[in-house]
Amino acid sequence: MKKTLLFLLLTVASMPAAFAQARPGGSLSSKDYTGGGVTDSRNTGFGIKGGYNLSGVRGSDIKGIERQSRNDFHAGLYGQFGFNNFSSIQAELLYSRQGFEANTGTAGARQQYRLDYLMLPVMYVGNVTETISFHIGPQVSLLTKAKLEDRDLGLSRNGFNTLDFGGVGGLEARVGPARIGARYNLSLGKIFEDSTPENAAVSTNFGNSDIYNNLLQVYVGIGFTQ
Repeated sequence: MKKTLLFLLLTVASMPAAFAQARPGGSLSSKDYTGGGVTDSRNTGFGIKGGYNLSGVRGSDIKGIERQSRNDFHAGLYGQFGFNNFSSIQAELLYSRQGFEANTGTAGARQQYRLDYLMLPVMYVGNVTETISFHIGPQVSLLTKAKLEDRDLGLSRNGFNTLDFGGVGGLEARVGPARIGARYNLSLGKIFEDSTPENAAVSTNFGNSDIYNNLLQVYVGIGFTQ
């Protein structure tokens, strides 16, 4: 897991230096917050972003468990490299707090499950208009922490899958260097292993359950020039 985390950090850390070569600076517009440069694109740059998470789980084989969504946040960095004024590739490194609530406590009491992920989406971005673009692409996520209420849960001891994967898709609006958008994350990696260990602190109801993260993100961001 440490090697994977180091790779993700190095990938995103190298983006600004790579993108800086493509832009000497200039005026800003909805498609041009980098000033143009070596490429013909006006969609090259980097910045920060963050926002709201509405997370939960999906799956059809959890019997007797009532689930509710969790409200939390995400934040991170993005880097974008354009091919032309319509097409670009955007990669991000995000810290995302997710999870769900379920009636797994004593006498059916509701409990909060928190899952912290490092996410690396790599998306194709297409400009529909001067201000609106769509984003779509694959994503890989690394589970770094799990909590039940205020108690930390060992990931392997409680049968968590530390690697998640899937796809993302959404829409974004830009005005100058500012951006606002919404995105749905389709998770294809199960939260838990095929069997929950006998000494697991999580509810045994999750054993052998095919359940997946379900996540909607709304965010704001700002792009930078050099």
